[in-house]
Amino acid sequence: RDYASRNNIVILKIFFEIGVSGRKAKKRPQFQEMIGAAKGKDHPVDMILVWKFSRFARNQEESIVYKSMLKKDNVDVISVSEPLIEGPFGSLIERIIEWMDEYYSIRLSGEVKRGMKEKAKKGGYQSAPPLGYRREKGDTVPVIYEPEAKIYRLIKKYFIQDEYNPTTIARTLNDQGYRTRQGNRFEARVIIYILRNPFYIGKIRWNRSSHGGYYENSPEDVIVSDGQHEPLCTNEEWDIISKRIKKYTPGSTGRRRSKTLLPHYLS
Repeated sequence: RDYASRNNIVILKIFFEIGVSGRKAKKRPQFQEMIGAAKGKDHPVDMILVWKFSRFARNQEESIVYKSMLKKDNVDVISVSEPLIEGPFGSLIERIIEWMDEYYSIRLSGEVKRGMKEKAKKGGYQSAPPLGYRREKGDTVPVIYEPEAKIYRLIKKYFIQDEYNPTTIARTLNDQGYRTRQGNRFEARVIIYILRNPFYIGKIRWNRSSHGGYYENSPEDVIVSDGQHEPLCTNEEWDIISKRIKKYTPGSTGRRRSKTLLPHYLS
């Protein structure tokens, strides 16, 4: 605002992004809205003001692409704290700043991941506890939350009985009125995830998957360490579950027909 007032600039709108990474533009709805507004057909603005170029983007390739798109509509991106001189040398300095911003972001990400890895090795808790547990205010170690713990005990009981598979367990729970922590109906994949989670035998697992959970990481990249929380599953029960769950995990073969399906004489 101070920069705008000193340079006779009228600010039309301020866009905020709190807790959002600048590495991927497609994951930044406020950024996309800003670009769309700036590229309006009636040429609504002459410039986009940022505190630093890193606030515009932390990915040099995307930074160049979006600045070029704006340039075609005669919209400049100006850093209030990083003034540039006119001419090709100014463009060179801008590219160097963009590269440094991207390098810093990559390095910071690596340091954060390294710190999380070390914490996981020491049995530290870094994510929300699974179904059946919760953190009390001020506590770092999750404790058993009985309203959800009884759901896990039912899942464990049904699966160990061998006459239930993940699909039948999900349907049975739904029929009994149980729902996930988010209030959704249970699905087979959710049951499988719960049954495979070593948290229930007192372990902590870190770096199980990547890309939002769609791809499981290789076993050597996954860290499993002893936790400090009270388990809901014994080692004997876990051994039974581990043997049976293999046929329901990716890459397995064979499929058992659900026993909850209505019987029909043509089945």
